[in-house]
Amino acid sequence: MMNLEKLRVAKISTGHVSASTATMLNTKPCAEWPCAGGCYSDYGWFIYAHDENCGEGDQRIPEDLFAVMKWAGQNGCSHILFHQDADEVDGLPFYDW
Repeated sequence: MMNLEKLRVAKISTGHVSASTATMLNTKPCAEWPCAGGCYSDYGWFIYAHDENCGEGDQRIPEDLFAVMKWAGQNGCSHILFHQDADEVDGLPFYDW
């Protein structure tokens, strides 16, 4: 019998990233993102919650996005689904763009 790994995903509002980070995620091809992930249709993004931010320049994860990644990891989640209709999370910055 195969032992399948189970993942926990945090579903939170796209408002937990700044307008500049949202623009980067919406305009750059996913292969050029400084983190592993991809677009979630027109509704947001699905991103792996990295525990290190080692990149430099354009390959450095924006601090607002990395803060959410750290929060996800601290709450037992390996991935984040940023969705435009999801709820805000208390304790995380919210950007009203």
